[in-house]
Amino acid sequence: MTLIKKKKTSKSTQMIVDDIIYSFYKITSQNTPIYAITITNTDCKTTEELRFHLTNKLFNRIHKDYKQSLEVLNYSFVIEYPTKVSMGNQVPDNCEVHTHIILGTTISKEHIEYYIQTTFKNPDILIEDITKRDDKMNYANYLIKQKHLLTDDSYNYKIKPR
Repeated sequence: MTLIKKKKTSKSTQMIVDDIIYSFYKITSQNTPIYAITITNTDCKTTEELRFHLTNKLFNRIHKDYKQSLEVLNYSFVIEYPTKVSMGNQVPDNCEVHTHIILGTTISKEHIEYYIQTTFKNPDILIEDITKRDDKMNYANYLIKQKHLLTDDSYNYKIKPR
């Protein structure tokens, strides 16, 4: 059974945080390479716009292209505002949203980067293989650092069991 986030349910902040942590643990418990990806400079102004690009343009395209293969693609992403916005006590230079993605996949890092480059115009991409890191579970806390700003549109995941 595939684990998919339910659409537009009314969730408390704690329920959203629990959902993000649960999806993180599900992905990291599988036997696939795990990448931590940060994408900035997406030209998306809202969480809804970035979520649409990530879900409908990036991940659905990858799923479609690899549908008939044995490749694995499990993802969880969180959309964040710049740090100055989340701190709330400074005037931000911009309010462009960015995303952090946890990707459990057998697809190569180069292919993932290609899909990201073709989804966004001039993104800044940081891809780190965290498969063998001892402290990767701390990354779950990093994903929820802006928990006071999280909404149902701020995150998504799709995880197929192996």
